[in-house]
Amino acid sequence: MGIATLFALGINQALTFNVGRRAFTISEMATAATTLGALQGALIIITGLLILPHVLGSYSPSVQHLGRVFLFLTPVAVLGVYTSNLFQGVQDLLRFNAIRVLPPAVYLTGLVGIYFSHSRTLSAVIFCQLTGYVVAFAVGWAQTIRRLRPRWRWNDSAIPNLVSFGCRTHATGLANYFNQRIDQLILSLIVPPRQLGLYAVAVTLSTSVTVFSVAAGIVTLSHASSQRGDEAKATIGRSFRASLIWLLVACGALYWLAPFLIRHVFGPAFEGSIFACRILLPGAMMIGLNQVLYNGSSAMGRPGLPSIAEGISMAVTAIGLYLLVPHYGYIGAAIVSSMAYTLSFIVMLVLAQRYLGLNILDLLSRPDSLAQLRGKTN
Repeated sequence: MGIATLFALGINQALTFNVGRRAFTISEMATAATTLGALQGALIIITGLLILPHVLGSYSPSVQHLGRVFLFLTPVAVLGVYTSNLFQGVQDLLRFNAIRVLPPAVYLTGLVGIYFSHSRTLSAVIFCQLTGYVVAFAVGWAQTIRRLRPRWRWNDSAIPNLVSFGCRTHATGLANYFNQRIDQLILSLIVPPRQLGLYAVAVTLSTSVTVFSVAAGIVTLSHASSQRGDEAKATIGRSFRASLIWLLVACGALYWLAPFLIRHVFGPAFEGSIFACRILLPGAMMIGLNQVLYNGSSAMGRPGLPSIAEGISMAVTAIGLYLLVPHYGYIGAAIVSSMAYTLSFIVMLVLAQRYLGLNILDLLSRPDSLAQLRGKTN
C-alpha cells in the first residue's frame, strides 16, 4: 500500500475536480480513470516485485507468498477508489462515502470473525483485508455502471489533464504525509523508546479533533469544484467557519478531558502524554483548518499552493526538532510541531489571499454580512 500511495499521483482529487467542473464527460473520465488505474497497477506490481524480495527476505516463504498475493490485488484497491471519486465529482456523497467505507468495514467484520474463531492466522487477516478491496471494487463499478452509465469514450487530453492536476495535489499529499510524520521519525533516532511512545499517544489523541475538518474538506472539494468565483469562495467560507467552531469546541473539551482519556484509555503509564497533548492542540486546530483551505485551493484550480505551505512547515519542523529535542525531549517536539502547523496555516492564508482572492474576511464572514460591511466602508 505504501507503493500504491507513491504511485497515486493525486488522480483521486483530479477526477473529482474535472467531473465537478464538467471539463470532460463522465464517460471520458471513467475511460481515463480505468486506463490510468491499469497503468498504475502495472507499475505497482513491477515495483513491488523488485522490492518485496528485499523487504520480506528474512520472513518465511508463506509470508512472502502473502506479500505477492497482496501486491497483485493492489490495483483492485486503486480502481475501486476511483469509482468513489466519480460520485464525489457529481456530488453524490452518499455513494462516495459508502464505497470508501466498504474496505475498512469488511476488514473489521473479518477481524471480529477471526477473533471469535480458531483460525487466527496471518493469511486469514490478509484475506479479510483483500476481500474488503474486492467488495469495494465490485460495488463501486456496479454502482457506477448503474447510476452514471459510462461508455468507453477516449479523449486524448483527458489523461494529461488528470496527471497534470493530480501531480500538483500529489506533491501536497506527500508533503503533508511526511510533515506529520517527520517528528516521530526524528524522535525515534534521538530519544528513548518510552518518550517516543508518549509522544505518539499525544499526537494520536490531539489529531482526533480534525475528523470533522477532514469531512468538511471533502465536501468543499466536491461542491466548490462545480462552482466559480464568489460561489466557490462562499462554499469554502462556510466549511471554514463550521470547522473553526467545531475545532474550538473540540480542542477546548479535549484540553480538559485529556487527563481522564489518557489515564483510562491508554493507562496510567502514559500520563506523561497529557502535557504534550495540550501543547499539540493549537497545531491540531491549524491542521484541521488547513484541510478546508487545501481542498478549497484544489477546487479553485490551484492544487499546488498547499505544497508550498507544507514544504515550509516541514523545513521548520526538521530544524526545530534538531534544536529543541536534544534539550527538551518529546515536549520540545510537541512545541515545534504545534508551531510548524501554525506557520503552515499562516502561509496558506497568505497564498489564498494572493492567488485565490480569498482573504480572512471571506473565510470568517457570511457573504451577506460581508457585503453589508463593505457597503458601510464604501
